[in-house]
Amino acid sequence: MSTSSTVHNSQYWENFRITPADIEHLVNFLVDREHPETLQALAYEVVRYRHEEAMNSLRDILSQGQVYRPEAVYGVGEKVIFPHLNNALAEVSAVRPGHNPEYEPFSVMQVRMQSGVLREFVIDLKREHPLNTVADMPVEDLAVDDLYEQYGVKVQKALRSALEMNVQFLAVAERWFLRDLVMEISPGQLNIAEALLDMSGGGPTPTEAFLEDMDLPSEIALPLKIFSLENALLRDHRFDEVGPSGQGLWYLRRMEPKQVLETPPPLRYMPIPYNRGLLDETMLSLEKLVDDEWGDAAPDVSKDETVTVVLTYPHWRSKTLPLAARVARLFPTAHVTDRIMFSFVDGATQEEFPGWVVRSGRYVFGLADWYAKHEVGVGAYIDLKRDAASGRIVVNLRKIRARRREWLRTVTAEDGQLNFEVTRSPVSCEFDELAAVAVPDPDSVDALAEKLQRSSLESLMETAFGGLAGLSLQRAVHGVTLYSVLNLLRRVAPAPMLAALAASSRYVSLGDNYWAYRGEES
Repeated sequence: MSTSSTVHNSQYWENFRITPADIEHLVNFLVDREHPETLQALAYEVVRYRHEEAMNSLRDILSQGQVYRPEAVYGVGEKVIFPHLNNALAEVSAVRPGHNPEYEPFSVMQVRMQSGVLREFVIDLKREHPLNTVADMPVEDLAVDDLYEQYGVKVQKALRSALEMNVQFLAVAERWFLRDLVMEISPGQLNIAEALLDMSGGGPTPTEAFLEDMDLPSEIALPLKIFSLENALLRDHRFDEVGPSGQGLWYLRRMEPKQVLETPPPLRYMPIPYNRGLLDETMLSLEKLVDDEWGDAAPDVSKDETVTVVLTYPHWRSKTLPLAARVARLFPTAHVTDRIMFSFVDGATQEEFPGWVVRSGRYVFGLADWYAKHEVGVGAYIDLKRDAASGRIVVNLRKIRARRREWLRTVTAEDGQLNFEVTRSPVSCEFDELAAVAVPDPDSVDALAEKLQRSSLESLMETAFGGLAGLSLQRAVHGVTLYSVLNLLRRVAPAPMLAALAASSRYVSLGDNYWAYRGEES
Protein backbone atom coordinates (compact mmCIF):
# COMPACT_ATOMS: atom_id res chain seq x y z
CA MET A 1 0.00 0.00 0.00
CA SER A 2 1.60 3.29 -1.12
CA THR A 3 0.88 5.93 1.48
CA SER A 4 2.36 9.18 2.68
CA SER A 5 3.98 7.46 5.66
CA THR A 6 5.85 5.06 3.40
CA VAL A 7 6.87 7.71 0.86
CA HIS A 8 8.42 9.73 3.66
CA ASN A 9 10.25 6.72 5.04
CA SER A 10 13.94 6.26 4.09
CA GLN A 11 13.48 2.52 3.60
CA TYR A 12 10.92 3.23 0.87
CA TRP A 13 13.61 5.05 -1.15
CA GLU A 14 16.42 2.63 -0.33
CA ASN A 15 14.36 -0.04 -2.10
CA PHE A 16 13.21 2.33 -4.85
CA ARG A 17 12.47 0.89 -8.30
CA ILE A 18 10.94 2.47 -11.40
CA THR A 19 7.54 0.89 -12.08
CA PRO A 20 5.43 0.65 -15.26
CA ALA A 21 3.12 3.23 -13.67
CA ASP A 22 6.04 5.65 -13.37
CA ILE A 23 6.90 5.14 -17.05
CA GLU A 24 3.29 5.64 -18.14
CA HIS A 25 3.13 8.83 -16.12
CA LEU A 26 6.35 10.17 -17.71
CA VAL A 27 5.02 9.38 -21.19
CA ASN A 28 1.91 11.45 -20.49
CA PHE A 29 4.03 14.15 -18.85
CA LEU A 30 6.23 14.54 -21.95
CA VAL A 31 3.26 14.48 -24.31
CA ASP A 32 1.68 17.31 -22.33
CA ARG A 33 4.91 19.29 -22.14
CA GLU A 34 5.68 18.83 -25.86
CA HIS A 35 9.40 19.31 -25.37
CA PRO A 36 12.37 17.30 -24.02
CA GLU A 37 13.32 17.34 -20.36
CA THR A 38 16.50 16.67 -18.40
CA LEU A 39 16.91 13.54 -16.33
CA GLN A 40 16.79 15.72 -13.22
CA ALA A 41 13.42 17.19 -14.24
CA LEU A 42 12.01 13.73 -14.97
CA ALA A 43 13.29 12.34 -11.68
CA TYR A 44 11.69 15.25 -9.84
CA GLU A 45 8.42 14.50 -11.62
CA VAL A 46 8.62 10.86 -10.50
CA VAL A 47 9.09 11.97 -6.88
CA ARG A 48 6.19 14.43 -7.20
CA TYR A 49 4.00 11.74 -8.78
CA ARG A 50 4.82 9.19 -6.09
CA HIS A 51 4.07 11.76 -3.37
CA GLU A 52 0.78 12.71 -4.98
CA GLU A 53 -0.26 9.08 -5.38
CA ALA A 54 0.62 8.41 -1.75
CA MET A 55 -1.48 11.33 -0.53
CA ASN A 56 -4.41 10.33 -2.73
CA SER A 57 -4.17 6.79 -1.39
CA LEU A 58 -4.11 8.08 2.16
CA ARG A 59 -7.13 10.30 1.57
CA ASP A 60 -8.96 7.32 0.14
CA ILE A 61 -8.15 5.25 3.21
CA LEU A 62 -9.16 8.03 5.60
CA SER A 63 -12.52 8.27 3.90
CA GLN A 64 -13.23 4.65 4.84
CA GLY A 65 -12.92 4.88 8.61
CA GLN A 66 -11.75 6.60 11.79
CA VAL A 67 -8.10 7.08 12.75
CA TYR A 68 -7.18 4.93 15.75
CA ARG A 69 -6.70 6.82 19.01
CA PRO A 70 -6.29 4.92 22.32
CA GLU A 71 -8.52 7.57 24.03
CA ALA A 72 -11.41 7.09 21.59
CA VAL A 73 -14.33 4.62 21.75
CA TYR A 74 -15.28 2.41 18.79
CA GLY A 75 -18.25 0.09 18.21
CA VAL A 76 -18.57 -3.29 16.55
CA GLY A 77 -18.64 -2.94 12.76
CA GLU A 78 -16.76 0.35 12.67
CA LYS A 79 -13.75 0.73 10.29
CA VAL A 80 -10.55 1.89 11.98
CA ILE A 81 -7.29 3.13 10.41
CA PHE A 82 -3.95 2.53 12.16
CA PRO A 83 -1.33 5.18 11.16
CA HIS A 84 1.43 3.43 13.10
CA LEU A 85 0.80 0.28 11.03
CA ASN A 86 1.30 1.94 7.65
CA ASN A 87 -2.32 3.15 7.70
CA ALA A 88 -3.69 -0.38 7.75
CA LEU A 89 -7.52 -0.61 7.64
CA ALA A 90 -9.43 -2.99 9.95
CA GLU A 91 -13.02 -3.65 11.15
CA VAL A 92 -14.00 -3.85 14.84
CA SER A 93 -15.33 -7.35 15.57
CA ALA A 94 -15.73 -7.20 19.39
CA VAL A 95 -15.27 -4.93 22.42
CA ARG A 96 -14.61 -6.07 26.00
CA PRO A 97 -13.53 -4.49 29.31
CA GLY A 98 -9.82 -4.27 29.95
CA HIS A 99 -8.13 -5.45 33.16
CA ASN A 100 -5.00 -3.85 34.60
CA PRO A 101 -4.88 -2.62 38.22
CA GLU A 102 -2.27 0.06 37.27
CA TYR A 103 -4.68 1.78 34.88
CA GLU A 104 -8.08 3.37 35.22
CA PRO A 105 -10.94 1.40 33.62
CA PHE A 106 -10.42 0.98 29.87
CA SER A 107 -11.66 -1.25 27.08
CA VAL A 108 -10.12 -3.53 24.48
CA MET A 109 -11.39 -3.85 20.93
CA GLN A 110 -10.77 -6.82 18.70
CA VAL A 111 -10.33 -5.99 15.01
CA ARG A 112 -10.00 -8.06 11.89
CA MET A 113 -7.22 -6.77 9.65
CA GLN A 114 -7.63 -6.87 5.85
CA SER A 115 -5.32 -9.89 5.85
CA GLY A 116 -7.83 -11.74 8.06
CA VAL A 117 -5.61 -11.63 11.16
CA LEU A 118 -7.34 -10.76 14.47
CA ARG A 119 -5.62 -8.21 16.72
CA GLU A 120 -6.55 -6.35 19.92
CA PHE A 121 -6.04 -2.67 20.78
CA VAL A 122 -6.69 -0.55 23.87
CA ILE A 123 -9.52 2.01 23.62
CA ASP A 124 -11.27 4.42 26.01
CA LEU A 125 -7.90 4.95 27.76
CA LYS A 126 -8.06 7.88 30.19
CA ARG A 127 -4.39 8.86 30.10
CA GLU A 128 -1.88 10.41 27.70
CA HIS A 129 -0.61 8.29 24.82
CA PRO A 130 1.58 9.26 21.78
CA LEU A 131 -0.93 7.83 19.29
CA ASN A 132 -3.56 10.31 20.50
CA THR A 133 -1.65 13.09 18.74
CA VAL A 134 -1.05 11.41 15.36
CA ALA A 135 -2.36 13.64 12.56
CA ASP A 136 -5.06 12.43 10.22
CA MET A 137 -2.73 13.24 7.27
CA PRO A 138 0.74 12.28 8.50
CA VAL A 139 3.64 14.52 7.30
CA GLU A 140 1.51 15.87 4.46
CA ASP A 141 3.22 19.22 4.81
CA LEU A 142 6.68 17.77 3.96
CA ALA A 143 7.41 19.34 0.56
CA VAL A 144 8.26 17.36 -2.58
CA ASP A 145 11.41 19.53 -2.81
CA ASP A 146 12.59 18.11 0.51
CA LEU A 147 12.04 14.55 -0.67
CA TYR A 148 13.89 15.23 -3.91
CA GLU A 149 16.81 16.81 -2.08
CA GLN A 150 17.18 13.69 0.04
CA TYR A 151 16.53 10.98 -2.53
CA GLY A 152 16.83 12.65 -5.95
CA VAL A 153 20.23 11.15 -6.80
CA LYS A 154 18.98 7.62 -6.13
CA VAL A 155 15.86 8.24 -8.24
CA GLN A 156 17.97 9.66 -11.07
CA LYS A 157 20.19 6.58 -11.12
CA ALA A 158 17.25 4.19 -11.22
CA LEU A 159 15.44 6.30 -13.79
CA ARG A 160 18.43 6.57 -16.15
CA SER A 161 18.78 2.80 -16.17
CA ALA A 162 15.04 2.32 -16.83
CA LEU A 163 14.88 4.91 -19.63
CA GLU A 164 17.98 3.57 -21.37
CA MET A 165 16.32 0.15 -21.57
CA ASN A 166 12.97 1.50 -22.77
CA VAL A 167 12.59 1.95 -26.55
CA GLN A 168 9.92 4.62 -26.08
CA PHE A 169 12.52 7.12 -24.84
CA LEU A 170 15.39 8.82 -26.61
CA ALA A 171 18.23 10.82 -25.05
CA VAL A 172 20.14 13.63 -26.76
CA ALA A 173 22.60 15.91 -24.95
CA GLU A 174 21.30 14.82 -21.55
CA ARG A 175 17.67 15.55 -22.45
CA TRP A 176 14.96 12.94 -22.90
CA PHE A 177 11.89 12.76 -25.12
CA LEU A 178 9.56 10.23 -26.76
CA ARG A 179 11.07 8.61 -29.82
CA ASP A 180 7.80 8.57 -31.79
CA LEU A 181 7.35 12.34 -31.38
CA VAL A 182 10.79 13.35 -32.64
CA MET A 183 10.78 15.27 -35.93
CA GLU A 184 12.26 13.69 -39.06
CA ILE A 185 15.26 15.64 -40.39
CA SER A 186 15.83 15.13 -44.13
CA PRO A 187 19.19 14.36 -45.80
CA GLY A 188 18.99 17.74 -47.54
CA GLN A 189 18.72 19.54 -44.22
CA LEU A 190 21.77 17.67 -42.93
CA ASN A 191 23.65 18.70 -46.08
CA ILE A 192 22.84 22.31 -45.20
CA ALA A 193 24.37 21.76 -41.75
CA GLU A 194 27.53 20.35 -43.37
CA ALA A 195 27.83 23.34 -45.69
CA LEU A 196 27.41 25.81 -42.83
CA LEU A 197 30.11 24.08 -40.80
CA ASP A 198 32.40 23.95 -43.84
CA MET A 199 32.06 27.70 -44.31
CA SER A 200 32.86 28.33 -40.64
CA GLY A 201 36.10 26.35 -40.73
CA GLY A 202 34.62 23.15 -39.37
CA GLY A 203 33.02 24.61 -36.21
CA PRO A 204 32.23 24.75 -33.42
CA THR A 205 28.65 25.83 -34.14
CA PRO A 206 25.68 25.72 -31.73
CA THR A 207 22.61 23.78 -32.84
CA GLU A 208 20.40 26.89 -32.92
CA ALA A 209 22.61 28.43 -35.63
CA PHE A 210 21.47 25.82 -38.17
CA LEU A 211 17.73 26.33 -37.72
CA GLU A 212 17.31 29.56 -39.70
CA ASP A 213 18.50 27.89 -42.91
CA MET A 214 16.55 24.64 -42.51
CA ASP A 215 12.93 25.78 -42.87
CA LEU A 216 11.59 23.53 -40.11
CA PRO A 217 7.81 23.67 -39.35
CA SER A 218 6.96 26.84 -37.44
CA GLU A 219 4.35 25.10 -35.28
CA ILE A 220 7.00 22.89 -33.67
CA ALA A 221 8.35 24.23 -30.37
CA LEU A 222 11.98 25.38 -30.45
CA PRO A 223 13.22 22.85 -27.83
CA LEU A 224 11.81 19.99 -29.92
CA LYS A 225 13.37 21.37 -33.11
CA ILE A 226 16.76 21.48 -31.41
CA PHE A 227 16.33 18.01 -29.93
CA SER A 228 15.29 16.50 -33.27
CA LEU A 229 18.15 18.13 -35.18
CA GLU A 230 20.72 17.08 -32.58
CA ASN A 231 19.42 13.53 -32.75
CA ALA A 232 19.87 13.50 -36.54
CA LEU A 233 23.35 15.07 -36.35
CA LEU A 234 24.47 12.51 -33.77
CA ARG A 235 23.46 9.66 -36.08
CA ASP A 236 25.39 11.10 -39.05
CA HIS A 237 29.11 10.26 -39.05
CA ARG A 238 29.98 13.58 -40.68
CA PHE A 239 29.22 15.49 -37.50
CA ASP A 240 30.86 15.44 -34.09
CA GLU A 241 29.21 16.84 -30.95
CA VAL A 242 32.01 18.65 -29.13
CA GLY A 243 30.15 20.71 -26.53
CA PRO A 244 30.40 20.24 -22.76
CA SER A 245 27.46 18.78 -20.83
CA GLY A 246 24.27 20.68 -21.57
CA GLN A 247 25.71 22.63 -24.53
CA GLY A 248 25.25 21.42 -28.12
CA LEU A 249 28.26 22.40 -30.26
CA TRP A 250 29.03 20.76 -33.60
CA TYR A 251 32.16 20.22 -35.66
CA LEU A 252 32.83 18.56 -38.99
CA ARG A 253 34.68 15.38 -38.17
CA ARG A 254 36.84 15.54 -41.31
CA MET A 255 38.10 18.99 -40.29
CA GLU A 256 39.06 18.10 -36.72
CA PRO A 257 42.79 17.90 -35.92
CA LYS A 258 44.29 14.49 -36.59
CA GLN A 259 45.64 14.39 -33.03
CA VAL A 260 42.07 14.67 -31.75
CA LEU A 261 40.65 11.92 -33.95
CA GLU A 262 43.60 9.58 -33.37
CA THR A 263 45.72 9.27 -30.24
CA PRO A 264 49.26 10.47 -31.04
CA PRO A 265 51.75 7.53 -31.06
CA PRO A 266 53.75 8.71 -27.99
CA LEU A 267 50.53 8.69 -25.92
CA ARG A 268 49.29 5.24 -26.93
CA TYR A 269 49.12 3.16 -23.80
CA MET A 270 49.00 -0.62 -23.48
CA PRO A 271 48.41 -1.88 -19.93
CA ILE A 272 51.31 -3.89 -18.51
CA PRO A 273 50.45 -6.67 -16.01
CA TYR A 274 52.27 -6.33 -12.69
CA ASN A 275 52.08 -7.42 -9.06
CA ARG A 276 50.82 -4.42 -7.09
CA GLY A 277 51.69 -6.20 -3.85
CA LEU A 278 55.37 -5.49 -4.60
CA LEU A 279 54.86 -1.74 -4.10
CA ASP A 280 55.76 -0.42 -0.66
CA GLU A 281 54.55 2.86 0.84
CA THR A 282 57.44 4.83 -0.68
CA MET A 283 56.64 3.53 -4.16
CA LEU A 284 52.92 4.21 -3.71
CA SER A 285 53.69 7.79 -2.67
CA LEU A 286 55.77 8.26 -5.83
CA GLU A 287 52.90 6.90 -7.93
CA LYS A 288 50.57 9.51 -6.42
CA LEU A 289 53.16 12.24 -6.85
CA VAL A 290 53.58 11.50 -10.56
CA ASP A 291 49.78 11.29 -11.03
CA ASP A 292 50.01 9.52 -14.38
CA GLU A 293 46.70 9.56 -16.24
CA TRP A 294 46.89 5.77 -16.66
CA GLY A 295 47.98 5.09 -13.07
CA ASP A 296 46.03 2.79 -10.79
CA ALA A 297 46.32 4.87 -7.61
CA ALA A 298 43.41 6.92 -6.36
CA PRO A 299 45.13 10.32 -6.06
CA ASP A 300 44.37 12.90 -3.44
CA VAL A 301 42.34 15.24 -5.63
CA SER A 302 43.20 18.73 -4.46
CA LYS A 303 40.55 21.42 -4.17
CA ASP A 304 43.12 24.12 -4.88
CA GLU A 305 42.15 26.48 -7.68
CA THR A 306 45.50 25.97 -9.44
CA VAL A 307 46.78 22.55 -10.48
CA THR A 308 50.41 22.02 -11.47
CA VAL A 309 51.49 19.52 -14.12
CA VAL A 310 55.07 18.35 -14.70
CA LEU A 311 55.33 17.91 -18.46
CA THR A 312 56.51 14.46 -19.58
CA TYR A 313 58.07 13.58 -22.94
CA PRO A 314 54.97 11.90 -24.47
CA HIS A 315 52.88 15.02 -23.83
CA TRP A 316 55.68 17.43 -24.80
CA ARG A 317 56.08 15.54 -28.07
CA SER A 318 52.31 15.35 -28.73
CA LYS A 319 51.66 18.98 -27.67
CA THR A 320 49.18 17.78 -25.07
CA LEU A 321 48.51 17.66 -21.33
CA PRO A 322 47.62 14.57 -19.27
CA LEU A 323 43.98 14.21 -18.25
CA ALA A 324 44.85 12.78 -14.84
CA ALA A 325 42.40 12.97 -11.94
CA ARG A 326 43.77 16.20 -10.48
CA VAL A 327 43.70 17.88 -13.89
CA ALA A 328 40.44 16.42 -15.20
CA ARG A 329 38.31 18.25 -12.64
CA LEU A 330 39.26 21.57 -14.26
CA PHE A 331 38.23 20.67 -17.79
CA PRO A 332 34.72 20.47 -19.28
CA THR A 333 33.03 17.07 -19.24
CA ALA A 334 30.28 15.35 -21.19
CA HIS A 335 28.18 12.23 -20.55
CA VAL A 336 28.38 10.76 -24.05
CA THR A 337 30.70 12.62 -26.44
CA ASP A 338 34.38 11.64 -26.50
CA ARG A 339 35.82 14.93 -27.77
CA ILE A 340 35.03 18.26 -26.12
CA MET A 341 36.17 21.62 -27.45
CA PHE A 342 36.96 24.52 -25.12
CA SER A 343 39.27 27.57 -24.91
CA PHE A 344 42.71 27.99 -23.38
CA VAL A 345 43.91 31.40 -22.23
CA ASP A 346 47.62 32.25 -22.03
CA GLY A 347 47.95 33.63 -18.51
CA ALA A 348 50.86 35.86 -19.57
CA THR A 349 49.39 37.44 -22.71
CA GLN A 350 45.63 36.79 -22.29
CA GLU A 351 45.67 35.31 -25.79
CA GLU A 352 42.85 32.79 -26.33
CA PHE A 353 43.29 29.61 -28.36
CA PRO A 354 41.28 26.39 -28.84
CA GLY A 355 41.78 23.18 -26.92
CA TRP A 356 40.30 19.69 -27.07
CA VAL A 357 39.58 17.19 -24.32
CA VAL A 358 39.89 13.60 -25.61
CA ARG A 359 38.31 11.48 -22.91
CA SER A 360 39.14 8.03 -24.32
CA GLY A 361 42.83 8.90 -24.73
CA ARG A 362 42.98 10.77 -21.41
CA TYR A 363 44.71 13.81 -22.85
CA VAL A 364 44.10 17.46 -23.73
CA PHE A 365 45.28 18.71 -27.15
CA GLY A 366 45.94 22.17 -28.50
CA LEU A 367 49.22 23.46 -27.05
CA ALA A 368 51.60 23.16 -30.02
CA ASP A 369 51.96 26.89 -30.72
CA TRP A 370 51.99 27.74 -27.00
CA TYR A 371 54.79 25.25 -26.30
CA ALA A 372 56.82 26.61 -29.22
CA LYS A 373 56.22 30.26 -28.32
CA HIS A 374 57.36 29.79 -24.72
CA GLU A 375 60.09 27.22 -25.49
CA VAL A 376 58.59 24.69 -23.10
CA GLY A 377 60.72 21.64 -22.34
CA VAL A 378 60.29 18.21 -20.79
CA GLY A 379 59.93 18.56 -17.02
CA ALA A 380 58.52 22.10 -17.12
CA TYR A 381 56.01 23.14 -14.46
CA ILE A 382 52.68 24.11 -16.06
CA ASP A 383 50.04 25.75 -13.88
CA LEU A 384 46.37 25.36 -14.82
CA LYS A 385 43.37 27.22 -13.50
CA ARG A 386 39.73 27.31 -14.58
CA ASP A 387 38.15 30.73 -15.00
CA ALA A 388 34.83 30.33 -13.20
CA ALA A 389 33.03 33.02 -15.20
CA SER A 390 33.96 31.88 -18.73
CA GLY A 391 34.89 28.23 -18.22
CA ARG A 392 38.18 28.85 -20.06
CA ILE A 393 41.39 27.18 -18.86
CA VAL A 394 44.15 29.61 -17.95
CA VAL A 395 47.59 28.10 -18.63
CA ASN A 396 50.79 29.53 -17.16
CA LEU A 397 54.49 28.77 -17.02
CA ARG A 398 56.72 29.67 -14.09
CA LYS A 399 58.88 32.02 -16.12
CA ILE A 400 62.43 32.91 -15.14
CA ARG A 401 63.83 36.41 -15.51
CA ALA A 402 65.93 35.63 -18.54
CA ARG A 403 66.53 32.65 -20.76
CA ARG A 404 69.59 30.76 -19.57
CA ARG A 405 71.49 27.53 -20.08
CA GLU A 406 71.30 24.78 -17.46
CA TRP A 407 73.07 21.44 -17.10
CA LEU A 408 70.45 18.84 -18.10
CA ARG A 409 70.37 15.14 -18.80
CA THR A 410 70.39 14.87 -22.58
CA VAL A 411 69.25 11.86 -24.57
CA THR A 412 69.94 11.21 -28.26
CA ALA A 413 69.51 8.15 -30.48
CA GLU A 414 72.21 6.89 -32.81
CA ASP A 415 73.06 3.53 -34.37
CA GLY A 416 70.08 1.84 -32.73
CA GLN A 417 70.82 2.85 -29.16
CA LEU A 418 70.22 5.69 -26.71
CA ASN A 419 73.09 7.93 -25.75
CA PHE A 420 73.11 9.75 -22.40
CA GLU A 421 75.13 12.79 -21.42
CA VAL A 422 74.83 15.99 -19.43
CA THR A 423 74.89 19.15 -21.54
CA ARG A 424 74.16 22.82 -21.13
CA SER A 425 70.69 23.32 -22.59
CA PRO A 426 68.56 26.48 -22.91
CA VAL A 427 65.68 26.84 -20.45
CA SER A 428 63.00 29.54 -20.24
CA CYS A 429 60.99 28.45 -17.21
CA GLU A 430 61.20 26.58 -13.92
CA PHE A 431 61.30 22.79 -14.14
CA ASP A 432 61.36 19.62 -12.06
CA GLU A 433 65.03 18.62 -11.87
CA LEU A 434 64.19 14.94 -11.45
CA ALA A 435 61.90 14.80 -14.51
CA ALA A 436 63.69 17.21 -16.85
CA VAL A 437 65.44 15.76 -19.89
CA ALA A 438 66.67 17.46 -23.06
CA VAL A 439 65.84 15.71 -26.34
CA PRO A 440 67.49 17.69 -29.15
CA ASP A 441 66.43 15.27 -31.91
CA PRO A 442 63.03 13.76 -30.97
CA ASP A 443 62.55 12.29 -34.46
CA SER A 444 65.50 9.93 -34.02
CA VAL A 445 64.36 8.98 -30.51
CA ASP A 446 60.85 8.22 -31.80
CA ALA A 447 62.31 6.13 -34.64
CA LEU A 448 64.28 4.06 -32.13
CA ALA A 449 61.19 3.69 -29.93
CA GLU A 450 59.32 2.33 -32.96
CA LYS A 451 62.04 -0.29 -33.51
CA LEU A 452 61.93 -1.28 -29.84
CA GLN A 453 58.15 -1.48 -29.55
CA ARG A 454 58.24 -5.26 -29.13
CA SER A 455 60.93 -5.14 -26.45
CA SER A 456 59.98 -6.10 -22.91
CA LEU A 457 59.54 -3.55 -20.16
CA GLU A 458 62.54 -5.05 -18.37
CA SER A 459 64.73 -4.63 -21.46
CA LEU A 460 63.69 -1.01 -21.99
CA MET A 461 64.16 -0.31 -18.30
CA GLU A 462 67.71 -1.70 -18.41
CA THR A 463 68.51 0.61 -21.34
CA ALA A 464 67.21 3.66 -19.49
CA PHE A 465 68.63 2.69 -16.08
CA GLY A 466 72.09 1.92 -17.41
CA GLY A 467 72.33 5.23 -19.26
CA LEU A 468 71.12 7.25 -16.27
CA ALA A 469 73.37 5.44 -13.78
CA GLY A 470 76.36 6.39 -15.91
CA LEU A 471 75.58 10.09 -15.42
CA SER A 472 75.93 9.90 -11.63
CA LEU A 473 79.07 9.36 -9.57
CA GLN A 474 76.92 7.43 -7.09
CA ARG A 475 75.34 5.51 -10.01
CA ALA A 476 71.97 6.03 -8.31
CA VAL A 477 68.76 6.65 -10.28
CA HIS A 478 65.61 8.25 -8.89
CA GLY A 479 62.27 6.63 -9.75
CA VAL A 480 60.88 9.86 -11.24
CA THR A 481 63.92 10.23 -13.50
CA LEU A 482 63.69 6.62 -14.66
CA TYR A 483 59.95 7.07 -15.33
CA SER A 484 60.62 10.24 -17.33
CA VAL A 485 63.30 8.66 -19.55
CA LEU A 486 61.52 5.31 -19.89
CA ASN A 487 58.60 7.18 -21.44
CA LEU A 488 60.84 8.24 -24.31
CA LEU A 489 60.74 4.62 -25.43
CA ARG A 490 57.28 3.46 -24.39
CA ARG A 491 54.24 4.93 -22.70
CA VAL A 492 54.55 3.44 -19.20
CA ALA A 493 52.78 4.26 -15.95
CA PRO A 494 54.96 4.35 -12.82
CA ALA A 495 53.49 1.34 -10.99
CA PRO A 496 54.53 -1.39 -13.51
CA MET A 497 58.01 0.15 -13.65
CA LEU A 498 58.35 0.19 -9.86
CA ALA A 499 57.06 -3.37 -9.58
CA ALA A 500 59.62 -4.49 -12.17
CA LEU A 501 62.39 -2.81 -10.14
CA ALA A 502 61.21 -4.51 -6.95
CA ALA A 503 60.91 -7.92 -8.62
CA SER A 504 64.31 -7.86 -10.31
CA SER A 505 67.47 -9.18 -8.65
CA ARG A 506 69.50 -6.59 -10.61
CA TYR A 507 68.31 -3.55 -8.65
CA VAL A 508 68.33 -2.56 -5.00
CA SER A 509 66.44 0.24 -3.29
CA LEU A 510 68.53 2.91 -1.57
CA GLY A 511 65.49 4.58 0.04
CA ASP A 512 63.63 7.76 -0.91
CA ASN A 513 62.86 6.19 -4.32
CA TYR A 514 66.53 6.00 -5.35
CA TRP A 515 67.77 2.77 -6.91
CA ALA A 516 71.14 1.28 -7.83
CA TYR A 517 72.48 -1.88 -9.42
CA ARG A 518 72.80 -4.59 -6.80
CA GLY A 519 76.40 -4.73 -5.65
CA GLU A 520 76.90 -1.03 -6.29
CA GLU A 521 74.68 0.23 -3.48
CA SER A 522 77.68 1.17 -1.35
